[in-house]
Amino acid sequence: MAFRVKVFFMISIFFVSHIFAEINTNEFAQRRDKLMQKISQGVILMRGAVEYARNGDVNFKFRQNSNFYYLSGFDEPDATMLLLPGEAQKFIMFVKPFNAHMAVWVGESYGVEGAMKIFKADTAFANDTFDDVIKSYLRNKETVYLPFSDQEFASHITSLLNTHYGRYPKKIEDIDQYINDLRQIKSTKEIELMQKAIDITVDAHKEAMKAIKPDMHEYEIAALIKYIYLKNGSERSGFPSIVGSGPNSTILHYEKNERKMTQNDMVVMDIGAEYGMYSADVTRTVPVDGKFSEEQKDIYKIVLESQKAGVEMTKPGITLSDISNKSTEIIKNGLFDLGLITDKESRWQTSVWFMHGVSHGLGLETHDPGGYRNQKLEAGMVFTVEPGIYIGENALENVYMMSRMGVSKDAIDAFVEAVKPAFEKYKNIGVRIEDDVLVTETGYRNLSEKAPREISDIEKLMSKGSKFTE
Repeated sequence: MAFRVKVFFMISIFFVSHIFAEINTNEFAQRRDKLMQKISQGVILMRGAVEYARNGDVNFKFRQNSNFYYLSGFDEPDATMLLLPGEAQKFIMFVKPFNAHMAVWVGESYGVEGAMKIFKADTAFANDTFDDVIKSYLRNKETVYLPFSDQEFASHITSLLNTHYGRYPKKIEDIDQYINDLRQIKSTKEIELMQKAIDITVDAHKEAMKAIKPDMHEYEIAALIKYIYLKNGSERSGFPSIVGSGPNSTILHYEKNERKMTQNDMVVMDIGAEYGMYSADVTRTVPVDGKFSEEQKDIYKIVLESQKAGVEMTKPGITLSDISNKSTEIIKNGLFDLGLITDKESRWQTSVWFMHGVSHGLGLETHDPGGYRNQKLEAGMVFTVEPGIYIGENALENVYMMSRMGVSKDAIDAFVEAVKPAFEKYKNIGVRIEDDVLVTETGYRNLSEKAPREISDIEKLMSKGSKFTE
């Protein structure tokens, strides 16, 4: 028995070496302490992610809940943590017990001993004891903080506490925002993990640029991107890769990746590897045949100027609204010069071709907490800058939806008539350029700057060809 347990811990420690061991257990403990300092009284109770069936007896690949991982480093399903501010034993875990039979089929689990020895829980219990044990910890507490985002778990805890017997918390508060606030400022180790994820993503962009050529399918490039991820230690994507060519380049979250690319297409590649639970999110847009046409250059140059301006103004104290306003102003001027809008002051006209925000937070999730428009930036924040222009083939038909915003049919008719020549010239060209930006004490660092974005650099790289398509 002693030998089996020893071997189990050796296997477990090896298993988490590329994720959990990247961040010292002390950092997880410091995060928990910071969280507990934020609440005046009460206890914190939250559940990790559970496994979901894909079909039959096959599950989707498991990924831990980001907030749960942020506080514990624990990467198995069906776990719960209890944090008790001010108590001697303040970090309690409930986990799946070790099961020798299941180990034969799915591998070793950490069990109660692993939760304490590897993840430094002060004490731990098997899951089947949860309902009884948790009541003893919650007795005489005034407030319990739960993640309201997990309604199923919150309802279960509420039902446990809904009794006339025993003095249980009568007040329930949401813990999510407290954790989200902590997650906005990245530690040195978090930035290292994000840089690794971004570097892998940049490598994938470069290989994809070299490999793209007419008559390839979008899914071939998506497969190459996935291969580069896996080859470099990224076990999964931060989100499904977007490889949209021609008309698909104008679809913001296109994910089918089915179309055969043709000679005159632009292709938008919005991709992000995940490494150590942290995600990248980098977008580049390139011509399928390796050379930008004049029309493609017209659109690309506007987006590039807008994106550069947004990145370069980043520093502590400004807001993402400042960045968005600057980037959008450049887009507006460019669209006006090309004849795609008739009024620079018209928000609805610009939104026909540029309909999304410029930035969002980045970290454990692709859309990480943060990125609030009017929040002042601080050193340690990481966010994206990603303006775009999308000349969709149905745009002039869809523009009539602007009537829902109070735009008159006469105004829409006049707009459509005025911009139709420019629309026909640039139809089916979509461009988005996105970088991942770290706010520093004095300015910024573009974490994804090694991904080519200048026209000359892209064309030079695409001319080299790829070993994957030889």
